[in-house]
Amino acid sequence: MPVTINLSIKQLETFRTVMRSGSVSEAARSLCRTQPAVSAMLVSLENELNFQLFERDKGRLTPKPEAYFLLEETDAILERLTRTSQLMAEVSNLSRGHLRIAAMPAASLYFMPYVIAGFVKDRPDVNVSMMMRSSMIVHDWIAAQQYDIGYAEMPKERDSIHVEPVIIKGVCAIHKDLPLAQKSWITPEDLDGVALAALFSQHPNSEALRLLFEERGVRYYPRFELQNYISGFELVERKLCCSVCDPMSAASYSINKSRQENVVFRPFKPDIIFEHAIITPAHKPLSGVARCFIESIRSGLNEFMPPGCFVE
Repeated sequence: MPVTINLSIKQLETFRTVMRSGSVSEAARSLCRTQPAVSAMLVSLENELNFQLFERDKGRLTPKPEAYFLLEETDAILERLTRTSQLMAEVSNLSRGHLRIAAMPAASLYFMPYVIAGFVKDRPDVNVSMMMRSSMIVHDWIAAQQYDIGYAEMPKERDSIHVEPVIIKGVCAIHKDLPLAQKSWITPEDLDGVALAALFSQHPNSEALRLLFEERGVRYYPRFELQNYISGFELVERKLCCSVCDPMSAASYSINKSRQENVVFRPFKPDIIFEHAIITPAHKPLSGVARCFIESIRSGLNEFMPPGCFVE
């Protein structure tokens, strides 16, 4: 049956100080303890180990070979403990950690890197892993507790995830040289029979837009069906279509094109609502760094998105 040895940090610290100072009296002064207290600590250590570490002759201690072996191990243990204490202090101060983020394409290309860049600027020891996947995969990854934070379209209710809604209003992408670009906002009547770049027909936002056009008695013409709106902006640039899209994709396009921007964005009325969400695992406590990063996402949304795009 294996022997259980219970060593204390105080025993190891006392032993190391005695070995380094060369005497009990010097160790006592260094540790601000009495000599009897230091001697008693060494005896308790030897009793726990069940062998002697020192030869004792007229009050003098001579380390045995076992003492030098234990000193190497003690140095490693106490140095590891010191490093661990420092690391945990940094984690507590939100200056160290590892974030695992999963995000849908509209958020991954520019928005999430924008937030990450601001967050890690003064945190050199925070590492980030970010994966871009469809919203459904992001939902599943967060539900499986594989990632700390997700940003995606609003998921269906499920017990394994916590959802913080981000509700935003759609905008219309138009080539800057078209007459529609002169309008303050765009309506379904303005897009009667106009070629559009839209998400695939089964997507809830495409279905909502189709129904709105039908209610208004105007023709809905999704000439291009795509997986994401950002892909459609190239088609808008070529004057092949317009696009009723989410403002996050619109902001990403504006950052990408900078001064060469040929597509302008106008509010679309009545509102077409896009339901996004910040998603976290329901059964896994968030680290302090992850909680702080979610605050950065919230503030980043207000900085990144066009004014007036949020549903109050």
